[in-house]
Amino acid sequence: MIRAATSARRAALAVAVFSAVLFGLVAAAGAATAPRDALRQARALAPRASAAAAALTRATARDLWINSREADAPPYGRNVFAASKQAVDDPAGLSATATGLIITADRGLAEDAFALAHGGGAAMLASARSALSAGNRQARAGNLSAAIDLYAKAWQLADGTIARRVAGEVTHVPSATLVGAAEHALAVTRFGMSGPSIVQGVTPLASGGKPEVFYAGSEACPFCGVQRWGMIVALSQFGTFSNLHLMQSVPTTPPQVTTFTFFGSSYHSPYVSFVPVEVWSNVPAHPGLVPLQTLTHSEALLVHRFDPPVETPFIDIGNRFITDSSTVDPQLIAHKSWTQVAGGLTDPSNVSTQAIAGEAEVLTAEVCEATGGNPASVCSAAVVQQYEAALPTLTGKGGSCPAPPGPGGPPPARDAASSAHQATRSDPIATAARCQF
Repeated sequence: MIRAATSARRAALAVAVFSAVLFGLVAAAGAATAPRDALRQARALAPRASAAAAALTRATARDLWINSREADAPPYGRNVFAASKQAVDDPAGLSATATGLIITADRGLAEDAFALAHGGGAAMLASARSALSAGNRQARAGNLSAAIDLYAKAWQLADGTIARRVAGEVTHVPSATLVGAAEHALAVTRFGMSGPSIVQGVTPLASGGKPEVFYAGSEACPFCGVQRWGMIVALSQFGTFSNLHLMQSVPTTPPQVTTFTFFGSSYHSPYVSFVPVEVWSNVPAHPGLVPLQTLTHSEALLVHRFDPPVETPFIDIGNRFITDSSTVDPQLIAHKSWTQVAGGLTDPSNVSTQAIAGEAEVLTAEVCEATGGNPASVCSAAVVQQYEAALPTLTGKGGSCPAPPGPGGPPPARDAASSAHQATRSDPIATAARCQF
């Protein structure tokens, strides 16, 4: 009995000492150390060839980070926390210094996301705050795996709040802002907007008894990234999005842009059907990318018919307008957070807003042509009619990403012409340095 009491006191003392060391390190590091930098410091202190060192290498992988303070949006960014947990669970053990750095990093990620989510949904923010506090308690008690799980929960709740806030702003752009920004984009040549290929004499593309807007893209590609902003603004005039998730293009394909993914989202409209396919994720899998969604047989035929090189973004508006590049240069929204891009959507003088508005009105004009001018409340607007008239004159150069090589490469060609094209074209990595995988 005495031995048991003594052991318990020793265990409690060990936890108290560890907690003091740990939170002393956390306090010393504070906000000055960016989370990714703290994890790198912990990796440098981990025993060589240990499971902890391998886990921390995964946690600091460039493709999981937007910058040193912000991890990728879920689900990919959650891998930072998963790898951190594997590191602290390594039976070989880490020093208190290394462990303190890991907790500093994971708590910092959660706190930074919480700060960005300020002004979002009260209920989700309250849950995030609760998880963050619970994580601190678990860390003080020496329950590090539990602490990291709670920090991950707080981070993901805060990210969900940011996503809802940003989605709300991009799907409800004030009409006056949209008109003013779009008129400026059309008038200023430096935007160099790229227009669609106009198709004639082809069976219309439709689904559900409505003209179909078909999109094939890649989460990794910055050209898809900038295009999604304009697509969401445009299609929100014809229907309603739900369950939009934040995403970012890969840093190895400059410029990296914050954006959305259509994977997991839904869209409802009485005027048009929207069929998005995110063919590739933004997760590397040498020599290409991890596949995400598979094109159906008819979708693959469509892509290879109108876009034999299989470049993204690919957009087909009712088989009347075909786009295989972004309408504007992604540099126009680069190096901005989701909240910065979305926050500017109330200012028609903002350059990012003008770029997005230009994209949106190009697509709006195309959809209005496909729907026969419905709804009139959208399609009869003067700016839409200006863009309809301008579609054939938009000869600027957008940009696109080729299909990645390897397992995450393009869907198989279904016809002889596209098969021959695929056989003779050179490696996309050699021909398009702007899109490195």
